[in-house]
Amino acid sequence: MQKVTFVNTRGESVVFGSSGPYVLQKIDGTANVPADIKSTKSPYQDGSSFVDIQLSDRNISVECFINARSQQELYERRRELTRILNNKMGPGRLVYTNSSRSYVIDAIAEEGAVFGERYVHANLFTVNFIANDPYWRDENQTVKGLRYEAGGLTFPLRLPTQFAQSSYRGNFVNSGDVDTPVEIWYQGPATNPVVQNETTGEYIKVNYELKETDTLIINTAFGNKRVEVLNSDGTRTNVFHWIDLGSTFFQLAPGNNVLKYGSDKDSDQQAATVTIYYNNRYQGG
Repeated sequence: MQKVTFVNTRGESVVFGSSGPYVLQKIDGTANVPADIKSTKSPYQDGSSFVDIQLSDRNISVECFINARSQQELYERRRELTRILNNKMGPGRLVYTNSSRSYVIDAIAEEGAVFGERYVHANLFTVNFIANDPYWRDENQTVKGLRYEAGGLTFPLRLPTQFAQSSYRGNFVNSGDVDTPVEIWYQGPATNPVVQNETTGEYIKVNYELKETDTLIINTAFGNKRVEVLNSDGTRTNVFHWIDLGSTFFQLAPGNNVLKYGSDKDSDQQAATVTIYYNNRYQGG
């Protein structure tokens, strides 16, 4: 079973499936995409040295037909497709579902629906979607909090080593194929709040004093990096220029990632609330 659902920026949707007015016959482009391998070559070197790899845009094409009950309905369905797939509205949300699970990607219909041959009240058509970000994502975003946990390990012996009695960390699993960006919501109070990925050693710190009613929002996505404070009145303050110089807009590496939050003022940490939002990303679905 395969099904494709496209939702445009107005919230209008169309479903290409095994039944209904728009019947899906074939879909291509759900697996891996072409890659451009970057390399360097020195004089007299056999072969070359790998530098990096860049994935191309993802092209997803669907072949379908309109299954109408009358000529009037056929033309109404054609008009509906043209309206929903209007590429002037920009990228929409494309959901691909197979017998195992669902994936989502941001995509735009390159030419809308391209209509082909017509048989009585059935009309063949194709749609080619382009996803500039080639990675599939989970249909539902992962949301998990970093929590204050009191307590520790109790031993019958007196040991010279001191074991921490509290922690401000959590384990986050990236089950995707590649690193994935995070959006961090750090609700105060906090003095110079910091969130660290202990797995990679990277951190992002903002030299700013958060009040109890303030929420620091950090997004580490390429092309959408931002650091701002959501104030109690709903306005937002750009605090990008308050980032500590050693900070990195880190991402979650595939596998387990231990994140930790902190403040220069220890008493703030127990009162603060930190929530992490992210999507696992996949090279093929």
